[in-house]
Amino acid sequence: MALVAAAAKVLAGRKSAVPEAFVIKLFGLAAPEDLRHCGPAELAEIAEQSWVFFAERRPGIPKIRLEPLAGTPGIAVLEIVNDDMPFLVDSVVGELSSRGLEIRSFAHPVFLVRRDAAGRLVEFEAAQAADAHHESFIHLQIEEPDDPAQRAEIVHALDEILTEVRVSVQDWRPMLARLREVIAELETTPPPLANEEIAEAVAFLKWMADDNFTFLGARDFTFTNDQTLSSAFETGLGLLRGSGVPLLQHWNKPAIITSELRAFLQEQTLLIVTKSSARSRVHRRVHLDYIGVKRFDRAGKLIGEHRFCGLFTSTAYTQPARGIPYLRRKIERIIARAGFDRISHSGKALVNVLETYPRDELFQIDESSLYQFALEILHLDERPRVRVLPRRDRFDRYVSLLVYVPRDRYSGQIRTAIGRYLTEAFHGRLSGYYPFFPESPLVRVQYIVARADGALAEPDRKSLERGVEAIVRSWTDALREALTTGRDGSGAPALFPRYREAFPVDYRQVYSPASAVEDIRILENLSGQRPLGVVFYRAEDAAPTRLGLRVFSQTRPISLSERVPVLENMGFRVVDERTYHIRPAGAADVWFHDMDLESMEL
Repeated sequence: MALVAAAAKVLAGRKSAVPEAFVIKLFGLAAPEDLRHCGPAELAEIAEQSWVFFAERRPGIPKIRLEPLAGTPGIAVLEIVNDDMPFLVDSVVGELSSRGLEIRSFAHPVFLVRRDAAGRLVEFEAAQAADAHHESFIHLQIEEPDDPAQRAEIVHALDEILTEVRVSVQDWRPMLARLREVIAELETTPPPLANEEIAEAVAFLKWMADDNFTFLGARDFTFTNDQTLSSAFETGLGLLRGSGVPLLQHWNKPAIITSELRAFLQEQTLLIVTKSSARSRVHRRVHLDYIGVKRFDRAGKLIGEHRFCGLFTSTAYTQPARGIPYLRRKIERIIARAGFDRISHSGKALVNVLETYPRDELFQIDESSLYQFALEILHLDERPRVRVLPRRDRFDRYVSLLVYVPRDRYSGQIRTAIGRYLTEAFHGRLSGYYPFFPESPLVRVQYIVARADGALAEPDRKSLERGVEAIVRSWTDALREALTTGRDGSGAPALFPRYREAFPVDYRQVYSPASAVEDIRILENLSGQRPLGVVFYRAEDAAPTRLGLRVFSQTRPISLSERVPVLENMGFRVVDERTYHIRPAGAADVWFHDMDLESMEL
C-alpha cells in the first residue's frame, strides 16, 4: 500500500527507531478505507506511539492502552499486546460491540520477538532465535468513550476478559484429558444404567472431543447427603478454576435445588445438555453450553456430576443432526413414533422439520415436547398460520418460544413488537431472538425470555397465539373480520375479494376497517344511474358549529372548485378535506372526498 510505504519513508527520514517491518506489518493488511483519514505523517506518528507501547511488556500479562487519537476528535486508539493465542480478537471485539462502540479501523499483526526477563524488547522479528515467541498486537481505532472513567472501565473489562481467555487456553488440554478420563471411566466401570444410554453418552462425549466443542471450563460436583450439589473447587479448570461462574443460576442468583430439579437429576439418564445462565465473554457472546455427566454408585444412586462448559463449534450446527450422537437417537425415536414411511412426503417433511429445528433447542428439548412440536410444525406446511411453541427450561431460568408468523407480515417492527409482548406476558426480560427464513410462507423467530426479578408467568398457548395474531394482523385481515361480523356478514364472501385491495394506503392509515365497512355499504349502492353518494356526520368531539361530509363519486373526482360554491350556498365553509381513490375489483373506480365543514350561520 502506497500510504504505508510513504509513512515508513517519513520515519526513515526522521531516523526513527521504528523498524520498517513494524510499520508494514502493522498497517499493511488493514482495509484501505480504515486509513483514509490519515496522511503519511499521521500514520508515521501513530506507528511511533505504537512502537513505544510495544517496546516493553511484562511476561505473561496483557498490556492495554486506550487513549484519544491526537488530532482526530471523537476517535480513540485501543492497543493490546499479548502472547498470541486463540480467541483474542473475537473476545475483544465482542466486548466493544456489547458497549455499542463503533470500530473505525482494525489491524492485528503477530510478531516474533525476544524479550528479556523484565519484558524489554531485545529482538524484533527474531526468526532464528530459540527463545523467540509470537506476540499478538491488536490495534483498533474506535469511537471515543465519553469520559476517562468509562475508558478505565473498558480497560478493566478487557483485562478480565483476556485473563479468561488465557486460563481457557491454558487449561484446554487438561479439560480434554478430563473428558477422556470420564469416557474411560464409563467404558471400564459403567454405571448401572441401560447399555444403550451409556453407549450413546460415550459416543456423544467422543464426538465433543473431536473438535465439536470448545472447552472453556470444567469442574466436578458431589451430591451430598442433604441432596445438594457441592462444588469440588480443587477440580476446577478454565473458567471454573474459581467460584465466580455459577452455571445454574436464576439470572443473578444462586441455583436452588428444587424438588423438580432434584427429580430431574435423579432420572436414570447419564447426560445433561443445556444452556448456562452465564454468558461467555470468550470467543462468542452467547450463553455457555453446559454438559453434565451424572455419576452414580453401583446401586444406581446419584453421587455427583462431571461438568463441562464451553461452546459448540460451528460444525455442531452444520452437521446433519441425524449424525450427531445424542441427537440421532432422539430424532430416530420421533420418526418411529410418528409412524411415517421415511420415503413418503410426510416422512421426508418430518426429517426436514427436525434437521432445521434450532440446534440448541434440539439438544435441550425432551422427546415428548419435540414430538408434539414437530408434528405441529409439519402441519403448518399444509395450512400456514400463526403458531407459538413455548418450552420452559427445566431449571426454570427461561422460556424458549418458537414463533411462526406469515412471511408477508414479518418486519423488524413486527419482530420487536412480538418480543415486547412475550416479555410482558411472561413477566421476564428478552434475552435474545433468532430469526429463520425457511422456504415456506412463514418466518420462524426463536425468542428467549429469561427470568427477571421474580418467577416467570405461565400464560397459556392460546392466549399467546391470540396476542401474536393481533400484532401481525393486517388492516386487510381486520377488514375481512369486520365484514364477517357486521350487520350483514353473509355478504362477506362476495364483498371481501372486491374490496381487499381497493382502499389505498393513505386511507388505511386514517380509517379503521369498521369505518371502511360503512363506506362499502355506500359504495355498493352507487351505479351509473346513481353515481353520487353523500353522508353528513358529526364527530364525537366536534364543536356544535362543525360537521363532516363524505362524498362518494363514481367515475370521476369532484374538484374543490365545484364543491366549495355549493357548500357555501348551503351556509358552510370548508375547513379541511381529504381525497382518496378507491378501486374495487371488477367495478368502477370511486373518488371519496371527506370534508370538515364549519357553519357560517351560527
